[in-house]
Amino acid sequence: MDENLKKFRVISAATLAIFLLVALYAFKLQVLNGPTYYRISEENYIKKIYVAAPRGRILDRRNIEIANTRPGFFVSVTPAIIDSASLQEVARLLAVDPQAIRTKMAVEKNPYMSVKIAHDIPIEKFSIIEEILEDLKGVEVGVEPLRNYPYRATLCHLIGYVGEVTDVELKASDKYLPGNYLGRMGLEEQYEDILKGDDGVEYIEVDARGREVGQVLEKRPVPVTLGKDLQTSVDLALTESTARYLADYEKAAVVALDPRTGEILTLYSKPGFDPNLFVRGVGKVEWQALNNSENAPMYNRAIMSCYPCGSTFKPFIALAALDAGMIDENRCFESCPGQYILGRRVFRCWKIHGRLALVDAIIHSCDVYFYQLGRFIGVDTISSRLRKCGFGQNTGVDLPQEKAGILPDRNWFAAKYGDYWTEGHILNLSIGQGDLLVTPIQLACAYSLFVNGGKIPKPHLLKSKKISYTLTGISPAALDVVCRGLKGVVSIGTGVMAQVRDIEVGGKTGTAENPHGEDHSWFVGYAPANDPKILVCVLVENAGHGGSVAAPIAGKIIDAYLQLEAASRTPVPGKDSVYVQKN
Repeated sequence: MDENLKKFRVISAATLAIFLLVALYAFKLQVLNGPTYYRISEENYIKKIYVAAPRGRILDRRNIEIANTRPGFFVSVTPAIIDSASLQEVARLLAVDPQAIRTKMAVEKNPYMSVKIAHDIPIEKFSIIEEILEDLKGVEVGVEPLRNYPYRATLCHLIGYVGEVTDVELKASDKYLPGNYLGRMGLEEQYEDILKGDDGVEYIEVDARGREVGQVLEKRPVPVTLGKDLQTSVDLALTESTARYLADYEKAAVVALDPRTGEILTLYSKPGFDPNLFVRGVGKVEWQALNNSENAPMYNRAIMSCYPCGSTFKPFIALAALDAGMIDENRCFESCPGQYILGRRVFRCWKIHGRLALVDAIIHSCDVYFYQLGRFIGVDTISSRLRKCGFGQNTGVDLPQEKAGILPDRNWFAAKYGDYWTEGHILNLSIGQGDLLVTPIQLACAYSLFVNGGKIPKPHLLKSKKISYTLTGISPAALDVVCRGLKGVVSIGTGVMAQVRDIEVGGKTGTAENPHGEDHSWFVGYAPANDPKILVCVLVENAGHGGSVAAPIAGKIIDAYLQLEAASRTPVPGKDSVYVQKN
């Protein structure tokens, strides 16, 4: 009896232990790991179809669309369903490497998720694939919203472009899916979070062979969230006019802004490229042609290229000397005989000017005067005062990849040249040559202080951006003297070709020596001189004198903008004091 009882107890204990183990394992499966297995089971019969969200439009200041959305055909495949024969055939029809399709499929972990393998395919190819779709297992075609750039190279550096996300970017962010587009360069990159919408999701039930059965009623579809529109301060008509004025030159950059607010009216760089190429995907050959071109068409010269700015820098040397109280406007130096000798070196002037005071030295752009002025005030005064004007630092424009340029100071010279730097370096700096490097946007912003009482507005492209200023603390008296010189440059000096009929223009020419070829041509100007509504900085590479090339182009741009502004406000009949804005 005792033996039977023992056996019973052993069996009961074993049974209880097995039951507990089964219960614990069931708890683990259903409670602890339940969501995971549920998700896996769902993936076996529920197919997620993502509905692409259109990006927000980009508009110019008059609400003209400068980037929008158009429909385009795509091809997608489902990894769990497609077979080798179908993959080979669709690769042949699309003229792509089958391995490239396999690589794209490998990124998606859910085998029942459709993966887009080709965007913006021609309608001819779309029609051929659609005709034989029943014979292609796991292949689908459809229509998606694609980015469209109607003004192509004219606005390419300003707007940027979109490109398909890479594997690295997919791993770094959970905001994107395979086949999504991401803003690159320009406004597309800067305001990606605003322009990008959120994809919608539809849930479709599939059978064991992956064939669609119907919608999953238990799961509510996620609606598409459209990207938000972006209104900019850019004037499309002015930019198109700028492009026409520069038609005869290979490489150039123009920045035009409202000097009162910092609103950018035109930001143009040449040569450019067609950003629509990147929507359907740039091939290796196309990419190498763009990226390795001598003219660097993808390089935004307006904010990224750094140049000596030549004589456009002289007004700032004058400003530094006046503001420091080291000279007044009547200060004269040795007469200009066409050259200045320092030690055994001869520093040339572009002509013989004779004896000049400060304002006339600005008007006639006398190098010899500014050699002596820069040497007199010294590198410390130049660097400390002109850093306040924005040189040697970013402007903070709302675009990626801006360069800061170089404003050399005593420490910079010592680090580069050691004990071998001399006053000759200061003489070169005083006329905007040598080691000084600026970007067109930087120079444009610096000139805005002449018409803003010493304030520099932060340049911006987003129309709604809050206006902010950098206060330089420069004395009004110093500004007044230099401004008189800048008016004289255009009325009787080196910039007469920038004149605009019935409008007083202030500005400065510059011819920057280029060790790699012809001189670069500069002009910075603003109008009307006593109440400026536009400030223009023009750079034309390898074009020669600023007064003969850049100055007339700037004058045309100023005239075009003032005419556009006048035409955009039309008197309402019977109410001459009321105006309406044309779109």
